[in-house]
Amino acid sequence: MTKKTAIIVDSSAALPAEIRRSYGIEEVSIPILFGQETYMGGQDLTSLADLVELMTKKDVLPTTSQPSPAEWEQALNQAVQAGYTEAIIITLSSGISGAFQTAKLVADGFDGLEEILVVDSKLTNMGQASQALLAAKLAEKGRTLAEIDQALAAFREDLGVRLVVNDISHLKRTGRLSRGQALIGGLLNIKPILSFDIVGDGKIGAVGKARKMSGAKEQIQEAFEDYLRAADFPVRAYIIDGNNAKLGDRWLKDFQAKYPTVAFDRASMDPVIGVHTGDGAMAVIWSHDWQVMAKED
Repeated sequence: MTKKTAIIVDSSAALPAEIRRSYGIEEVSIPILFGQETYMGGQDLTSLADLVELMTKKDVLPTTSQPSPAEWEQALNQAVQAGYTEAIIITLSSGISGAFQTAKLVADGFDGLEEILVVDSKLTNMGQASQALLAAKLAEKGRTLAEIDQALAAFREDLGVRLVVNDISHLKRTGRLSRGQALIGGLLNIKPILSFDIVGDGKIGAVGKARKMSGAKEQIQEAFEDYLRAADFPVRAYIIDGNNAKLGDRWLKDFQAKYPTVAFDRASMDPVIGVHTGDGAMAVIWSHDWQVMAKED
């Protein structure tokens, strides 16, 4: 019997439905809570603009939860029904969510598939989505779960991110800022520059600050240039806007002009991550080009 590998992500990967369908990737929604009201990321709220609109109407600020064990189990059952014999679950970073631990517990106790690999992406959005797309391509080529796991680990070694938020209060409120508070604490009218500890615990920490978005962009470009100097492989990068498509498009144009050898894509922040970043954030995620990795493997 030919092995078929299901790829499952949570909604914070922010993969558009048409891309998920074309790669056969399933999605489990992350709940967004406004007090006693629950909205499902990727279903009830499909954009950060949706979230911002709700935030202006509600008396309470939102928080996020994680998919329940039953939702992970349902996704695995759907994989069985679709004829898959094994599955790969790729979650957002365990440093900002319990989704990885819960998915792992469910997978360890699930009997319907021959093998299930649960992967901690150590990031979110396109950092997570790229791993799912790479896994899907390698699965198509008949790679084993162990080989795919090894490829994803190598991919994460070359994965980097910089994120700038307009207002640090949301990250503090939701408890997602793990370190670097002293760097930005007590300062007004600054834009904190953040990163994920991808080689460590996957938590978010402050790595810089700027007075204006233009200054934050310059610092992000400096970090990106440091990365490019060390990279001996093709690089793909994502310009990601948090409900500011015009600024995202401008950044994309500037980055493409400055770094013509890099493959750039555009993406948007999803409402789940928007709960923690607030409105108007910007991010750049960079990595070894997963499309090239998939072809070379």
